[in-house]
Amino acid sequence: MNHSISQHTLATKPVDISATARVMAIGKFDGLHIAHQSVLKQAVRRAEQGLGDPCLFAFTPHPRLALTGDQAYVRWLTPPSERAILARNYGVQCSYVAEFHHAFQRQTAQEFVVDYLIPLGTRHIVVGYDFRFGKGGAYTTADLSEIALAYGISCDVVDHIDVDGAPVSSSRIRSALSEADIQKATRLLGRPYQWRAKVITGDQRGRTIGFPTANLDLLEPFVIPAAGVYGVDCMLADGTTHRGMLNIGVRPTVKVQGQLTLEAHLLHFSGDLYGQEMVVRFLGHLRNERKFASLDELRKQLAQDAASAAEL
Repeated sequence: MNHSISQHTLATKPVDISATARVMAIGKFDGLHIAHQSVLKQAVRRAEQGLGDPCLFAFTPHPRLALTGDQAYVRWLTPPSERAILARNYGVQCSYVAEFHHAFQRQTAQEFVVDYLIPLGTRHIVVGYDFRFGKGGAYTTADLSEIALAYGISCDVVDHIDVDGAPVSSSRIRSALSEADIQKATRLLGRPYQWRAKVITGDQRGRTIGFPTANLDLLEPFVIPAAGVYGVDCMLADGTTHRGMLNIGVRPTVKVQGQLTLEAHLLHFSGDLYGQEMVVRFLGHLRNERKFASLDELRKQLAQDAASAAEL
């Protein structure tokens, strides 16, 4: 697993590092879906033309959480560290994350360019068609292009990408995951939805019915899909990948009104996973969570789930 990332959080205005030219892809980039990828790819193309190092500029917390208080946006499709790791896979060399505090929200387009982009050595900007910023989202891509150009910074605006007759968006992916529609989420992301998690100690009840599970603690606040059983691939710290099945739920057969648990069973795997980190990639939804009449009935269903996961 690649944890070699270059990410800088900007709690205040950045220190002047303008000696190095940079191409800056700017946006929320929650999900790094196929439309976001087109923005990053354009930034990399501009970098290859000699305009500067390809970089990403994003925000924390999620602007929607900061502006509206919508608690769903405490969780991310791609939390900041995950976003930085994935962005490097698309050719981005460095990620800058501005704290979306009150003063940052109220700045003008000119202040954003002068106080943030110029000190970072920005020579070229790439944004999506729907990018808006400043107090109340009053500034558009046209405003950004015009003001940036006055300071010698050029700009590309990347058009939307449609899938299933509508523009790709993070909200559509969140909706798909809430409905356990993994295939739709995968189409919109251009890759499987994934978590990074650490294996923690559970009650080891799965061992007693022949399906030992790894209890997962998410490393960052990832969006959690609808409760149910999913087919997954789990990549371990040693680089090996194992097919598995993942349960998201409260385990109603063995625990009444329990806390939400995230449990993965790796098919045909033996070994100690405690304390290990893994990447969990969602491949498909197998079934909804339900209560079984007995542990034996649960065991039979888990065997069917394992067979279904293996076939994905």
